[in-house]
Amino acid sequence: MKKILVPIDGTERSMHSLDFIKEIYRPEDVEIEIINVKELVFVDGIDMGDEIKASSEFGKQLLERARQKLSGYEVNLYFTFGYAGDEIIRKSQEDNIDIIVMTKSTKKGLTRLIGSCTSYVLRNANCIVMIVPE
Repeated sequence: MKKILVPIDGTERSMHSLDFIKEIYRPEDVEIEIINVKELVFVDGIDMGDEIKASSEFGKQLLERARQKLSGYEVNLYFTFGYAGDEIIRKSQEDNIDIIVMTKSTKKGLTRLIGSCTSYVLRNANCIVMIVPE
């Protein structure tokens, strides 16, 4: 059984990774980890409690929506705060992930072609990274 990590960021574009997985893998062949990472900027003297709570609730709702898209598959959800690239790499190493499936960026330019986070993951992952076109 393959372990697949799918980072989602709340955009419809990132949800295409889930459709891609359904097209090429049968439910009995994969275990799927879906991760959502919220990056927070902390400023001295400002209470971030409300933003942290709202971000956490939004992330968990997003992950549940993703789970519903993969009905019939074994799916684990993971929400965290941090830098997306670092957290994706950390999670892939901790959980012995076989494949990371990400969508490409819609921006123009070489680095932006796949996105800075995807580029970071490609350079640092110890597993296969599949990039799904839009």
